[in-house]
Amino acid sequence: MAKIDYDDFQLFRYTPNQGAARFFAIMFCIICVIVVPVFVSYGCKSMKKVASYLDANTSVSYSIKYYNRTQLIGAYVPLFFGIGSEIAGYICRSISTLHPQDTSPYIGQSICLLIAPTFYTATIYMLFGRMAHLLHAEKLMIMPAKYNTTFFVVGDIFSLCLQAAGGGLMANESSATSGSNIVTAGLFVQIAWFGLFMINEVYFLYKLGKIENPIASQTKTWKRLNIILLINCVLILLRSIVRAVEFIEGYKGTIISHEWFLYVFDAVPMFLLPIIFVAFIRISSIYRVQEESVEIQTSYNFEPKQQDIENVSADITRTSSDINQPTYNYEAEYKV
Repeated sequence: MAKIDYDDFQLFRYTPNQGAARFFAIMFCIICVIVVPVFVSYGCKSMKKVASYLDANTSVSYSIKYYNRTQLIGAYVPLFFGIGSEIAGYICRSISTLHPQDTSPYIGQSICLLIAPTFYTATIYMLFGRMAHLLHAEKLMIMPAKYNTTFFVVGDIFSLCLQAAGGGLMANESSATSGSNIVTAGLFVQIAWFGLFMINEVYFLYKLGKIENPIASQTKTWKRLNIILLINCVLILLRSIVRAVEFIEGYKGTIISHEWFLYVFDAVPMFLLPIIFVAFIRISSIYRVQEESVEIQTSYNFEPKQQDIENVSADITRTSSDINQPTYNYEAEYKV
């Protein structure tokens, strides 16, 4: 990595555009106002539908897999934080355009814009884990289901900490090079973890399409959700690769010297991601996957094969109060 010439040190290698910073601050505020209430309200409505399925089938010979309202909506909470981080980042960047040599807003925009995608990825990891569980297909993942979400989220947090620490150091001349190196390391951790996750997701999509799954075979929503997750993964991966190249090039590199790279390869992909989630919420959300999963599980033609079941709970009676107490005893193990 190129070292910084302290005699020529500036926080920005160009004159930052105030209009662009304000535009994206406003646009992320708008998407936040849309996304948060839509996901919360749709989640509440979805849980009422799930409750109706459970109440209509009060006695089954196996336990039903589902998530309560907090667990399901909770998967989107990191996404909300990510949007909030983008808002804070572009507000700080707008302030920096007025005071380009003031380190405080510069540090704020650097850290917020660097860590925002790590919140997005946490939502993607959690949605994928919940989807696999609702499909009774955890055994099809490369990573053991028990540790799958935890493994990727821990890597995400580690990447976040590195990028946040490095972003804070970059505002000082004496520590700018070290900060850049730390950010680069954090980005490579994110790329590595994310690459492994995408392999896991593609493997899951391929294998589940090859077996007779009593839930997946009766619905296509899980496929659409998986494709949405993969599209968003590509957006984040593209952004992370460009960012990594930026810090590898160094202080006088092409990317860090031209502001349009930030908006084209960071702001735009990170703005599109929540839009994609909310645009397809009715046909490819985790809420819809759960609705269909519970409906199929409580139907009369849903009979899990004995050889595919471990720890079956017999004579379970469900009431409306059970909606807050999901049961996870039933596990299907498919031989691929």
